[in-house]
Amino acid sequence: MLDPNKRKEELESRITELETSLDNLKKQLQEDVGNDLQKDIDHLEEYLDEISHRYSNLKDFWHIVSKELKEIFARKIANKGRAEEE
Repeated sequence: MLDPNKRKEELESRITELETSLDNLKKQLQEDVGNDLQKDIDHLEEYLDEISHRYSNLKDFWHIVSKELKEIFARKIANKGRAEEE
């Protein structure tokens, strides 16, 4: 069996190694998160352009749909008026 002082020293040494390893992992994680954020920021302009493009397409689509609905309702109203005249 190990001397209690020797065992204590070994445990303290292992704790120090683990703390150092943990600190290194924390630094690596912070760098990775920072890199990911930077990549997202770098691509932000592309994301905004894509959103703008999709919004423009939606506006165009809505304009077409509303025009067609107005024409459909105008025809129904006109047909209803003619039917009432007869």
